[in-house]
Amino acid sequence: MGFGINLKEMHRLNYTNLLFLFLSFCPILGNSNLFAQTEGVQLNEVKILGSRKSSYSNDLHTIRIDSLLKTKYFAADLANILKAETNLNITQYGGQGSLTSLRLRGSAPSQTQFNWNGIPVNSPTTGSIDLSLLSGGMADAIEVVYGAGGSLFGNGTFGGSINLCNLPDWDNRLSVNLLGEIGSWNHFKSGFGLRTGSESIQYQLTGLLQSSPNNYTYHNAFKAGNPVENRMNDSMNLMAVQQHFYFKLAHNWIIQLGIWGYIRDKQLPASESSAPFYVANQKDQSIRQFVRATKTFRKSSMEVVAAFLTDSLYYGETRSGTDSVSKHSGIRSSDTYLNFNHRWNINDHITLENGGDFEYQSARVAAYKTIASESQAAFFSLLKYRLKYFTASLSYRQVFYTMTGPRPLFSASIQYYSRDHALSFKGQISNKFRFPTLNDRFWQPGGNPGLLPESGTGYDLGAEWNPAISTKSSFSLSSLVFIQNINNWIQWVPVGTYWSPMNVRQVRCRGFELDMTNHQQIGFVNLFFKAMYSYTESCDMNLSSTETRYARQLPYVPFHLLRVQGGLNYHGLNASLTYKFTGRRFTSDNHDPWLDLNPYHLVDLTIGYTFNLKRDKIVITANLANLLNSDYQLIRAYPAPLRSFYLSVNYFFNDKTKRNEKP
Repeated sequence: MGFGINLKEMHRLNYTNLLFLFLSFCPILGNSNLFAQTEGVQLNEVKILGSRKSSYSNDLHTIRIDSLLKTKYFAADLANILKAETNLNITQYGGQGSLTSLRLRGSAPSQTQFNWNGIPVNSPTTGSIDLSLLSGGMADAIEVVYGAGGSLFGNGTFGGSINLCNLPDWDNRLSVNLLGEIGSWNHFKSGFGLRTGSESIQYQLTGLLQSSPNNYTYHNAFKAGNPVENRMNDSMNLMAVQQHFYFKLAHNWIIQLGIWGYIRDKQLPASESSAPFYVANQKDQSIRQFVRATKTFRKSSMEVVAAFLTDSLYYGETRSGTDSVSKHSGIRSSDTYLNFNHRWNINDHITLENGGDFEYQSARVAAYKTIASESQAAFFSLLKYRLKYFTASLSYRQVFYTMTGPRPLFSASIQYYSRDHALSFKGQISNKFRFPTLNDRFWQPGGNPGLLPESGTGYDLGAEWNPAISTKSSFSLSSLVFIQNINNWIQWVPVGTYWSPMNVRQVRCRGFELDMTNHQQIGFVNLFFKAMYSYTESCDMNLSSTETRYARQLPYVPFHLLRVQGGLNYHGLNASLTYKFTGRRFTSDNHDPWLDLNPYHLVDLTIGYTFNLKRDKIVITANLANLLNSDYQLIRAYPAPLRSFYLSVNYFFNDKTKRNEKP
C-alpha cells in the first residue's frame, strides 16, 4: 500500500526520536546557570497565569485533582485516575493500556475536549483521545469541567472539557521523585520525576515505563458454564517522556517551553466471542510541543501560544503461529495551533478579554487516497463583572471554518454567593459545535464531504452548600441539573456495501448530579466520606416509533452511576474503601436484550503508609482492585479483569510538601 512503513524501521525510528528529543534539551539544562548569570537583570515578582482555558473553569462546575497526583497517582493513567476520583462513565477494551474512552454526560467520546496546558489534543482523524495514554505524573493538576461552553473552549465540548495543567514552583531548587509498581499478571511500572531551578529558571522532567502482559483471568460468557480463561494477545508496553522549561525574564515576561512524547506497543485482543485466528498489533507514537509567552502589566496580561503536535499509528495483523504480516495500515497526522489573548482588568469589578486562535490539521492515510487537511480560525471576547457576592460573564466567539463559513457561539453564566459564602448558585447557557473529523470527510470508501457540523445548546443550573462547622469538621453538598441538545449527531451507518457517516441523530442529554463530602477529625484520626450520584438520559429524539425515555437511550450510557468512598488518615497510615455501581447499559440501537450489559458492583481497597524522613519521604501503597471478584464488561465481549493486586513504592527526595504540612 502507499503508506509503506516497515515495522522494524518504525520501531527503531520511534525510540530514536524520543532519545533525540531528550538529548536536545540537555545542553539547555546544563547551561541554565550560565544563562541566568549572563543576563544580569533584576526580575520583578510576577505570577504565571496558567492556560486561558483553565482560568474559565472557576465559573463552571469543576472537579480538580492536584495534591494526589504526585503521591497517589504518579504512575496511574488518566482513565484510572478518573475512575478513582470521579463518577464518570468510562469504557475500556479490556486490561491495562487498552483503548479507553469517556462518555461525559451522555455524549460521545469525540464530544469532550481534552486540553494539555490549554492546547486541544483530540485526534484530527477520530476526534477522540485514548485516556490510557495520558499519565497522572505528566500533570500538576487535572480539571474536569462539566458543560464547558463552546465560546470559551472552542470545538467539541458537548460533554465538557478535561484540562491537564503543568505549573512551575519558583521556590524549588531540587526535588526528585522515583516510583516502582508491580501487580498481578506480571504488571510493572517505573517512573522518574525531576524538578530543579532557581528564582528565574525552572526545569521539569518526567518519565514513565510500563509493561503489562494482561494475561488476566475472566469468565467467558460465550461458552457453556462460563469457564475461567486467561486473556490472550492483550499485552502493552509504554514509554513516555515530558519536559518543561520556565523562564522568568525582565519586564514581567514568563516563557514556558513544553514537550511531551510517548511510544506504545499494544496487542489488540479479539472479542471473547470470536476465535483469534489473527494477532493484531498497534504502535502509537506522538510528539507534542509548545511555547507560551506571558506578560503581565499593571492592569492587564497578554498570552501568546504556538504548538505543533504530531501523531502516528501503525496497525498490523499476523496469522496466529506465524510471523507473516497479512494486513497493515498506517496513519500520520499533524496539528498546528496558534493562540493570542489579552486580558484587561478595567477596574476592580470588570474584566475584558479578547483574542483569537488558528488551527491547521492534516493527515496522511492510505484510505484517504490523498493528504487531507482542514483549517479553522476564531475570534473571541469575554466580559466579566464581579461584585462581592455576585459574578456574571458574557462571551462570544466567531468561528471561521473552510467547510461551512462563519458560525457564532455565545455563553452566559452567573454565580451568586450568600453573605457568609456558605451557599452558592451557578447557572450557564451556551451553544456548542463539533466539526466532522478528517476520517468522517475523507475516508474511502464511505467518507462524506457534505457532513454538517454537530451543534446544540446546553443549560446548567447548580447549587452548593459549604457551612462553616468547626476547624475539625467540614461538610459540602452540591447538586446540578443539566440539559444538552445535540443536533446533526454524526453516526456511521450502513450504506449499500459499506458504512458512511451521516447526520442522523437529534439527541437530548439531560440529568442531575449530586456530590457530598464530609471530613471529621477525632483526635489524631482524620475521617472522610464522599458520595457521588448521577442520573443521565441520552435519548435519540428521531426514534418516532418509541415514546419512552428508556427506549430512546443511547448505547453505553447508563441511567445510574453511584460512587461511595470512605477512609481515614492516622499519622502516616491512610486507608480507603470505594464502592461503585454502574447501571444497565444497552449496546445496540434496537436494545436487543441479549446484547445488554448487566449492572455491576465494584469494591476497591487501598492502604498506604508514609515514612517521613528528615528531608525525604517514602510512600508505600497497596491496592486491591475488584475486591468482590465481580465479573463485568465495559465494552461488550471485552471482559474486564477479575480481582487484582498492585503494590507501589514512591520515593521523594528533598520533598517540600512534607515540610509544609508540619504545624
